[in-house]
Amino acid sequence: MQPARGRASLAAFMLTLCPATELAHLREDYLAIERLLARDPEELERKAQHVSGWSAVQHLAHLCLANELVVRNVKSLLKGFGPLVQDATEPAPEALAVLQSGRFPRGAAQSPRMVRPPEVVQREFLVQWVAEGQVEFAALAEQDAAILRAQLCIAHQVLGPLNAARWVRFAAMHTRHHLDIAREVLAAFGAAARAD
Repeated sequence: MQPARGRASLAAFMLTLCPATELAHLREDYLAIERLLARDPEELERKAQHVSGWSAVQHLAHLCLANELVVRNVKSLLKGFGPLVQDATEPAPEALAVLQSGRFPRGAAQSPRMVRPPEVVQREFLVQWVAEGQVEFAALAEQDAAILRAQLCIAHQVLGPLNAARWVRFAAMHTRHHLDIAREVLAAFGAAARAD
């Protein structure tokens, strides 16, 4: 059980969640993804097994697929109904602690099958997914107040029930997590020396 002081700091953090800030981070990260996609495709397709079983381009595809799911969840929560929507419930303290930290532990979870990248990522699809993600997150940025008010939840496979603001926080964290890993994969071949 978490000490009362720890629970209080988590509760205070959850009150200060700012979807507008998280969505601004996502816009910046999507620009970084575009810069990575301008690189030589062969660099992006190389795997550095000591870093990850996925190539850089697979990490980018994965985060785009996951964000498509996040956007769908947030839209359902803003509407207030949908097949996965449930009454407001607090995630476990461990899940709140992860959201507060802003970082996911490496290798702690397996991606659900529906968001695993294909072995060979088709560049034209990935470029389209990135563009669609940018449009969707820009549209959500215009609904900042509604995101904060939305209190219903949809369960995440590991973190448990998340309201709309927590889903946006998850998207920003998850995107940065996989963007960082993609950069590490590229760095393993000296490819990160050029600015992205």
